[in-house]
Amino acid sequence: MKKKLLFAIASLALAPIFKSQNISVFNDVPFYSMYHYLGDGETLPVEAYEQIPAGAIRLHAYEQDIISRKLTSSEIASIGSSVKMNILLTAACDNYDRIAGVNLVLVPKGSTAYTYNQADIKRIEMGRFITPFMNKNVTPTQVPYSYQIDNISDILHDSSLSSVYDFWIEFRADGYSAAAQTQVSGCANRTDVFRGNLELVSSGSYVPADNFFLPLSYRQNLNNYNATDVPGQTTRLVNFTLDQPIQNVTLYLITSNHGSNTGGEEYVRREHFVYLDNQVVHQYKPGGKSCEDYRQYNTQGNGIYGTVAKPPRNWMNWNNWCPGDAVPNREINLGNLSAGSHTIKINVPDAVFKDGQGYFPISMYIQNQKSGQIICAAPTELKIASQIGQAINISWKENGNANQWETIWSRKNVYTTDYEDIHQIENTPADSKSNLTLNWLYEMYVKSKCTNENISSLWTGPIYSTVVKLGTNETEVKKSSVYPNPVKDIINISSNSKVSKVGIYNIDGKMVSEANSDKIDLSKFSSGIYLMKIDFADGSSETQKVIKR
Repeated sequence: MKKKLLFAIASLALAPIFKSQNISVFNDVPFYSMYHYLGDGETLPVEAYEQIPAGAIRLHAYEQDIISRKLTSSEIASIGSSVKMNILLTAACDNYDRIAGVNLVLVPKGSTAYTYNQADIKRIEMGRFITPFMNKNVTPTQVPYSYQIDNISDILHDSSLSSVYDFWIEFRADGYSAAAQTQVSGCANRTDVFRGNLELVSSGSYVPADNFFLPLSYRQNLNNYNATDVPGQTTRLVNFTLDQPIQNVTLYLITSNHGSNTGGEEYVRREHFVYLDNQVVHQYKPGGKSCEDYRQYNTQGNGIYGTVAKPPRNWMNWNNWCPGDAVPNREINLGNLSAGSHTIKINVPDAVFKDGQGYFPISMYIQNQKSGQIICAAPTELKIASQIGQAINISWKENGNANQWETIWSRKNVYTTDYEDIHQIENTPADSKSNLTLNWLYEMYVKSKCTNENISSLWTGPIYSTVVKLGTNETEVKKSSVYPNPVKDIINISSNSKVSKVGIYNIDGKMVSEANSDKIDLSKFSSGIYLMKIDFADGSSETQKVIKR
């Protein structure tokens, strides 16, 4: 599906210099079930309209509930160069995790209302978030979200835009009340799902800028069974044309993977590739963080959080997002764009959409201004530099200015804290671990710790070791021999080299005994196979397999 040019304009904003302030856009407004479908003759309760600001409108239809109001000229005039958007969601009668968000809508000037799909409006998504499994009867009953959106100030102060459009803010919360009506005390027959606050916190004097702004897509669903631009693939193409060259262009992109069936896209992390004119400009894999920080908000029973905390690696292996968290506003530097036709392609080649379920809602626009959000870049090129016997060295590439990192070493496919070792690394992007457990496969992760901003990157990984061995192959010539083998009690080590230490390991790779003699008493050992790691005085070592009768 090719997209034509939606909107492009470059102008010198002529807004005056002014003081900053906080703008309460919405205060304690109610949201109702996304499946409360007015098209079937149903009506919302009277408070759905009485409890929203004067002049605000409600756009309620199947699978969405949106409250929208126009920003006044005085509110816009008070917005400075730095803008933070704060959201506070309060539980009502919902107990599912759904996507919600905030949009900026450019509506023909002087309009007192508009419809959701009105042809002459322009809409971008300023922030998307995931609602938690929240029970209104259990503390906490509120969850906060926050976004740095300095670039929105340049849109609001663009005189060429404001001469044609008014700027409306849409607050959207998709909730589901039917289950809560029977599962949450006090929710019988209620269809309200959340209440919400939204404020813009502004600081600094606005400096006029030469603003370019082009909406491209709003929550355009992508999957490989009925919504794709390339048949059979998970690919979205957006074509646009520039009348003149634009410098320092940023692509603002929001994606989130949905599909809660077993093996669905919410639970499998996929590599996403972003192309500009058939050249890869960005690659990312959603997720890569622990959801334990958001457990506190998920007070209703659910299938994501169990009764006990999960180790970080458990979350990294499957989750694309956390209920109660903000979906990232991704900023991709496109550089300088020439006049003429261009194509942005989003490709998720490994997406499966098991059982024909799930979707990726994609929102994007381009602008030549920055949001001001601080991003801690994730490491790349994580690799095993060497693996020798029971020692592994790993390294990675730092993509920001961090000089501190955190690594996780763990046993592959075993997800308990007993099998995870976390290291704090400084100055050099490399780590090592020795005395690894025999016969295990290891997996490793790393994240950057941007200490100046007190934030961390997402986790990069995993990478996998080969099976850990003691360091020698049984086909190699041995420096020693052991006898008798099989053995009942005493086993002897014969060698021309002096034995300095002997470690005895069970078949699971756990050390069960250590000695410094060439005669080892195994009489109290259980029958089975053991490995003896023999260290010699010259610094060499080798492994012998012993059968205990």
